[in-house]
Amino acid sequence: MKKHMLALGLATCLLLAGCGGEPSSAPAGSDGPAALETADDRLVYLSSSPDQLGNGAEGEAGYYYIASSEDYSHSSIHFIDKESHQDIILCSNPGCGHDTDACPAYLGNHGPELAWAGGKVVLFHKGSSSDQSEVLPHIDVMNPDGSDRHKVCDLEANQEYSTGVAASGESLYFLLTAYEADGHSTELVRLNLTSGNITSVCKVEKGSFLMGVACGQLIVKHFEMPKGEGQLSDISEQRHILTAIDPTTGTKTVAAEWKQEEYWEVIADDKLFLLSMPNDVLHLTVREFATGQETEYDLGIQVEEPKNIVNPSFHNGTLLFELLSGYTEEGELISKYLAFTPETQELREIKLCDPVRGYPILIEGELGGGVILHVPRYNGSDISDFDRYQYKYCSWEDFMNSRLPE
Repeated sequence: MKKHMLALGLATCLLLAGCGGEPSSAPAGSDGPAALETADDRLVYLSSSPDQLGNGAEGEAGYYYIASSEDYSHSSIHFIDKESHQDIILCSNPGCGHDTDACPAYLGNHGPELAWAGGKVVLFHKGSSSDQSEVLPHIDVMNPDGSDRHKVCDLEANQEYSTGVAASGESLYFLLTAYEADGHSTELVRLNLTSGNITSVCKVEKGSFLMGVACGQLIVKHFEMPKGEGQLSDISEQRHILTAIDPTTGTKTVAAEWKQEEYWEVIADDKLFLLSMPNDVLHLTVREFATGQETEYDLGIQVEEPKNIVNPSFHNGTLLFELLSGYTEEGELISKYLAFTPETQELREIKLCDPVRGYPILIEGELGGGVILHVPRYNGSDISDFDRYQYKYCSWEDFMNSRLPE
């Protein structure tokens, strides 16, 4: 498969030039990306990725997550204390068995996704339907101690929300798609967690994703074909477009644009981290949304087919990603979980892996100065002995040195 180092001609495009192994900076100008003005610096992105809100969230006192009971008959909300790292079910009722609706942490046989916003735990339910009943997608909130859990709003039967979610105070922002007989449309909406009112911020392109937050603006991504073409003859010509949206006015600004075919992005810390593979070498462009300044890093790693990156994330000033490059003599895919810190230019491999399947153990969330890991548990040494995933606190130092907590 032929690879391209693409020259991006618009003023909002990212310029991906090599740098000979050393970072270089270029100020924003008439030929560089447009900078963003800060609209609301209280805005935060809640999701672990644009297509996953996640099963856990860090609150002011600790980390909340959802786990199945030992017999898998139901799910419950757990809490990991920020100071002691103790893991408890979020219930203070004396003698509670945590297995009925009488328990504030009880969730039955379903598990909503969690977030923390406005000083509350927020529960996102996808909804379900069967021959006997239909449960609409809905959003609940509860107090930090698990009390007063109640529904904030129901969505309509023809509506579906995306799991990229941002928050500012008691306002939640997400993409809401409405399906009709003649097609569907998508809007960026704002939900008030107290009143339950949903307000449209603006319409967005179909197939859009809420990717993150930068300079207090919401960053939405969509794809476009080249102008004048009815269909794609070459996937490498497809354009990725990031649009910044002011959460209060709905004003849109094209913040970045690039062409397929091999780019992987993370938005964090008011920056765009754009990984690419020009000339079969792993490359990183870091663009500051506030100024448009770009810094280039040639990471010096030769890549081979299938040349793919999965599970990208950003924690504690460090970009994390799984690089899929090459095959063993037995035909098995070669995968490395890498951590690159732009400030120090340190690149290291994280070797925390599932002991049976070899998958990297990923960060599920943050807690104080450490992280929460999604750790598999086995009753033996075979895949058939898999029991469940556990959420464990790990200091940042231990994580970077590939040490699992006891």
